[in-house]
Amino acid sequence: MVSPTETESRPRSRTSVLLRGLDTFVDVATGLVFVFGAVAMFIMVVTRYGFSYSDPSVEIIVRYCMIWGTFIGVAAAVRFGVNIRFTLLEHLFNDKGRRIIQTIANCITLLLALGLTVSGYTLAEETLMFEERMPTALRWPVWPFHSAIFVGSLILSVQIVRSIVALWQPGGGPDGDAPDIGVA
Repeated sequence: MVSPTETESRPRSRTSVLLRGLDTFVDVATGLVFVFGAVAMFIMVVTRYGFSYSDPSVEIIVRYCMIWGTFIGVAAAVRFGVNIRFTLLEHLFNDKGRRIIQTIANCITLLLALGLTVSGYTLAEETLMFEERMPTALRWPVWPFHSAIFVGSLILSVQIVRSIVALWQPGGGPDGDAPDIGVA
């Protein structure tokens, strides 16, 4: 793993700066979406039980906050190496075998993420084209909420490619820790 002093002493490429910005965006967006959903749910509970007023659109907004947070947050999980994966097979091989197994698993995951990206884009495009709206008092368009699949899967695809590249860089082996792919 690269120490912070080594990271600061060498110049960063544009790609590194862009990827660091993407990392920051993913982290901040995931946190904000989950916090906004929790605050909205808290306000709904207070108004429902304290003032006998309940707006069902808040539940839908919270549901979509959780969906957005999940789809964007999975990219952060891949970056930190804490995503759900099966590691039993990896323990049977040496370092090179582990890298090969992890690369194959990452490639399969990348195919699924790219499929979700196309599917998410298609879903968001169709709901935009047909001008679908929420069946609540707000009557908000649905496409921004459905675009969570597209955005999250696209970011996930970038993170998986980064993981594959970092896995094969010198010092980025499968030692059980997440490879250093630009996270501070």
